[in-house]
Amino acid sequence: MQLKRGFTLVELMVTIAVVAIITTIAIPSFQNMILRQNLRTTAYNIRDMLKETRSRAVLNQNEIVLCTSINKSASTVTESKCGAFLTNYSSRTNSLKKSSVFIVNIEKKITLKNTSDDNFVFSPRGNLNSTKIITLCSAVESYILKVDMSGTVDISQGAAC
Repeated sequence: MQLKRGFTLVELMVTIAVVAIITTIAIPSFQNMILRQNLRTTAYNIRDMLKETRSRAVLNQNEIVLCTSINKSASTVTESKCGAFLTNYSSRTNSLKKSSVFIVNIEKKITLKNTSDDNFVFSPRGNLNSTKIITLCSAVESYILKVDMSGTVDISQGAAC
C-alpha cells in the first residue's frame, strides 16, 4: 500500500479562505495603527521644530517664524505666505528670508482643527506674543500642542476631532 502525500484541493481552498478572512479583519486595525503612528510622529516633529525655531531666534537675535505645511483652512503654505507673518519680511535679503522661515510638514490624512494656530513667530528673545495651541486631527485620535509665551511645548493626546 502506497501513501500519497500532499493536500487535497478542498484543504487548500479552506486554508486560503481562512487566511483571507483573517486578513480582511486585520487590515483596518493596521490602517488605524499606521494613522496613529503618523499622527504621533507629526506631533513630535512639530514639537522638535518649535524648539529648534525658538533656539535659532535666540541664537541669531532675529525674529523667526514656523508654519505648518497646511493651514487650518487646509491650504498649502508657501515660504512667502509663512514669511508674511514676520515684520518687514519683504525688505529682508534673500538669505535672511530663508533663515527666518521654517515650514514643518503635516502628514497626509492629518488635518488641523479649524481653531488651531498654524504659525508661530518667535521674537529675538525666543518668546511668542501669546500662548498658542495647535490641534492635529485624524480619524482615530488627536494631539494637542500647547506652546506658552516662553516657548515651552506641552503635548497631550485627545479624542478624534
